[in-house]
Amino acid sequence: MQYKQFASRLFIYLKPHIGKLVFVSVMMMLATALESAIPEITGRIVDDLFATDRSAQTALTYAIALFGVITLSSIFALTSTAASSWVSNKVIMDLRVDMFAKLLKLPKSYFDQHPTGKTLSKLTFDVEQIAAAASTIWLDFIKSSMTVIILTGYLFYKNWQLSLSLIILLPLVYLSVKLSSKRMRSSSNKVQNSMGNMTHLLDENISGNSLVKIYHAQEQESTKFNDLIKNIRQQRFKVDMTGAINTGFVNVLIGLSLGSVVYFSSTSLQMTAGEFLSFFTAMGMLVKPAKNLVNINKPLQVAMAAAESVFGLLDEVEEKNQGTKQLNKTQGAIKFNNVSFGYSDDTTVLNNINLDIRSGETIALVGSTGSGKTTIIQLITRFYSPSQGAITIDGVDINELEIDSLRAQISFVDQNVRLFNDTVKGNIALGQINSMTDKTIKNAAKVANATDFIENMDQQFDTEIGEDGTKLSGGQRQRLAIARAIAKDSPILILDEATSALDSATEKQVQAAIDEMQKDRTTIIIAHRLSTIQKADRIIVLRQGDIIEQGSHQELLDANGEYAGLYNHQFKN
Repeated sequence: MQYKQFASRLFIYLKPHIGKLVFVSVMMMLATALESAIPEITGRIVDDLFATDRSAQTALTYAIALFGVITLSSIFALTSTAASSWVSNKVIMDLRVDMFAKLLKLPKSYFDQHPTGKTLSKLTFDVEQIAAAASTIWLDFIKSSMTVIILTGYLFYKNWQLSLSLIILLPLVYLSVKLSSKRMRSSSNKVQNSMGNMTHLLDENISGNSLVKIYHAQEQESTKFNDLIKNIRQQRFKVDMTGAINTGFVNVLIGLSLGSVVYFSSTSLQMTAGEFLSFFTAMGMLVKPAKNLVNINKPLQVAMAAAESVFGLLDEVEEKNQGTKQLNKTQGAIKFNNVSFGYSDDTTVLNNINLDIRSGETIALVGSTGSGKTTIIQLITRFYSPSQGAITIDGVDINELEIDSLRAQISFVDQNVRLFNDTVKGNIALGQINSMTDKTIKNAAKVANATDFIENMDQQFDTEIGEDGTKLSGGQRQRLAIARAIAKDSPILILDEATSALDSATEKQVQAAIDEMQKDRTTIIIAHRLSTIQKADRIIVLRQGDIIEQGSHQELLDANGEYAGLYNHQFKN
């Protein structure tokens, strides 16, 4: 990302606050201008007060002037800093809002291809680096550049010959900054990437803490983490050292300048004590802003590296939603017409699938791992689109349907239950918390056999269940997920081993609830335990992306094909 591109992208977020930024700049300019008057005041104090007039009136005048300049400068600087901080935090907020909104619109393929930790790092670490450019860097640039301009002008006013000789050193400073920029940018990019990897590793080890302990993987994970933070340390050290070398080089140039002033002002130029003090003080006050202008390159390069990450996310292609047709209440007739699909160009997961699911029919998808069962569900929900062929619902190609309208027709219960850090009520009424009645929520919990354990909680339906339902047992989490699907009341129901986490007694109760829920609904069941699908109207047997058998449980047993082999393997071994 180039400077111009970085500035133009950041300006989009700064544009609403231009007035405040102008105010920040004016306040800092005033603060800088007043502060730059100090060398002249101190010089006159030496020549007027100490060398000639030592009257109390003159001393009071200079004392008030010095106090007033410092006080007003501090007030202006404080006001500028406060306004700048407000803008910076607003930019952070706006960026995070846009990034989160973008995440909700990204296709499932993005999350399949990008580790969670790296994505989290973009919203937490990277965006903070960009915000520094919106406030701290800008503020330092205004203050430092104004100080350099004003004091340089003042130095030329005091003695142009001596000041002109010092200007010769500026190209050396510029060359030093230019040479360091590329190295700092490269190291900063590596830091951003490593921070993402570290966040991902932390996420894995926090969520998978039990597995790490059970498999004694602490040393293995510690080694991975140590290698990562070692890399981060090395890259940050390179950034810091590049900045330090720049600063050291500038310090040498400043030392040469100050030494020259001392020599020439006391010999050939014959300055008075006050003139020398004014000139020397002004040069001394130039040291810090000159360093800041050199050092500002470091946070700027970090911000630009972070910008590549953040704006890269914001530029990701959103999930396609070109359909315009609405489904108010589908009949649930689903048809696959010559559908093929692969997650990459060189692999095929489904091969020319033709499948007609009638309205209200219950079908079960059976097959070994990798046979294509989950992929069929991914295509129906439009998390992915077919590489070839079409899928229709009630005769309408699902690509012609508005995507939210399509997904409103589908309820889903996964064996890997995902709950949110919310109340029981909030999880059951997910997405409909402001419109779903308490009666609907409680009825769904009752049908899912979840009422008993919910009512035993301290706050019942208003109980917070913790991150991913950590306060609940596996069976309780599964029943909440079933209650969520029941409450949504969609005409198409997808079940992926929905009773896998339940004990035998509870499974029978919940299975009875699911049987009741399936009435007048099109139901698709992904099954590994064949005992749960014997009542299905049809069982579809898949192998390596092809439908090789279909029929009722008894029909497939009589055919003595692959399904019969799977069934006999489960129940006779």
